[in-house]
Amino acid sequence: MGSRPNASRIKADTIVIGAGPAGLGAALALGDSAIVLESRETVAGLCDTLTLDGAIFDLGGHSFHTPHPAIRRLVFDALEMEEQNRDAWCWLNGEWVRYPFQQHFSELADSDSRHVCQIGLDTAGGWQDAANFDEYLDRRFGRGITELFMRPYNRKLWGADLTRLDTEWVAERVAAPVGTAESSMSESGRRSPIPREALIAYPAKGGYGEIFQALAQRVADLRLRQCVTSIDPRTSTLRIANGETASWRRIISTLPLPALLRLIPNVPPAISSAVSELEALPITIIMLVLDGRYETVRQRIYCPDKNIIGHKIVLNHNSSHWLRRLPRHGVQVELSEFNPLSRSTDVRSLVNAVVAGLLRMGVIPSPDYVRRTKVLRIPFGYPVQTRSRSNIVALAQHWLSEHGIYTVGRFGEWAYINSDEALYRGHCVGVKLAVSERTQCGGTPRQPAPVVGVTFDT
Repeated sequence: MGSRPNASRIKADTIVIGAGPAGLGAALALGDSAIVLESRETVAGLCDTLTLDGAIFDLGGHSFHTPHPAIRRLVFDALEMEEQNRDAWCWLNGEWVRYPFQQHFSELADSDSRHVCQIGLDTAGGWQDAANFDEYLDRRFGRGITELFMRPYNRKLWGADLTRLDTEWVAERVAAPVGTAESSMSESGRRSPIPREALIAYPAKGGYGEIFQALAQRVADLRLRQCVTSIDPRTSTLRIANGETASWRRIISTLPLPALLRLIPNVPPAISSAVSELEALPITIIMLVLDGRYETVRQRIYCPDKNIIGHKIVLNHNSSHWLRRLPRHGVQVELSEFNPLSRSTDVRSLVNAVVAGLLRMGVIPSPDYVRRTKVLRIPFGYPVQTRSRSNIVALAQHWLSEHGIYTVGRFGEWAYINSDEALYRGHCVGVKLAVSERTQCGGTPRQPAPVVGVTFDT
């Protein structure tokens, strides 16, 4: 990790704002021509790891799986990784069904429910022409699967109005029903949902954030605790909270688009107004440190049951053998903003409700098993894929690029992507800017940081 003395004036060919996956990817592509400014004291962004009383938690729960061979090589070359089969489950109406539900509804105990699901699936069709996500569910999966799992689960996450969501993202995030062949990359070049029993990877030691700590060691100039407070495209300068200023030719920003525009003066009102309509979904994470080890092979639980607090439950200690051997394990419950309890200031009641749900599911044997809890609210959890999102992002990115500012990452693009995809897209932006510089100047751009054995497709 690069370290350079402070100066009142920083000069950089490219400044990367943010040291999450996308920002680190861009920095690795640009090498010593880029400076990375990160406002926090550490890297990894939404992929950070927390340790509580010896139990390890990742923000939101993560595992590594990618259709991009170069990204896999990059990560596996940076640190030791451990692979294992994914083990995910659904909990509904008091029983366990393997995830994804639409491929395993035959495991339901009730024969009538199985029949309704199969009949609905047999008669479903026309999903390619669905006008919105809610309509897509009915057309893709039929009434049984949709009413038993898909609609209640997605309403717990995205809210009651699923018609406001588009369908551009579903091919990458929503698994196809049983009987449909899927691969990690579709024929159109877009990724497909992770298969249930796919090999997933995780750092052999520590939490998921170790990946990005290791990658950060390869970044030429990374500066932590550097919060950007203003950006002036007219003078190609920016200011940092510590009083420093920086001059730049280009900026790669991973900030949420609304936050980025607030830093820039004289943004056209039409663009500011449009970007203000982008919807971010805050999430609340409830972390429970268990007083001992919890022996189970399950890694993820997806729950549409309205009587269980939270839509996703993460058993992070099953992510690696190293975590399993820790004396204390942890359970993490993710709660959408659309649950009223997520906005409650009564933390004890929230925790008690979460514990009651875990007891009902048999995830923990007793409330006395919970040693410590922590509740963490993340304002930018998921970028909601509303039907107006694509046009808004295109409008903002076009204007910003005219001023030498490029955006990438989950909230820089307002795209519902995983960390590997953010890393890949960040690196692609960096490569394209380096190639553009060579084309415009007729020379050879500064070389990117060496990444042994890795070739990136752009």
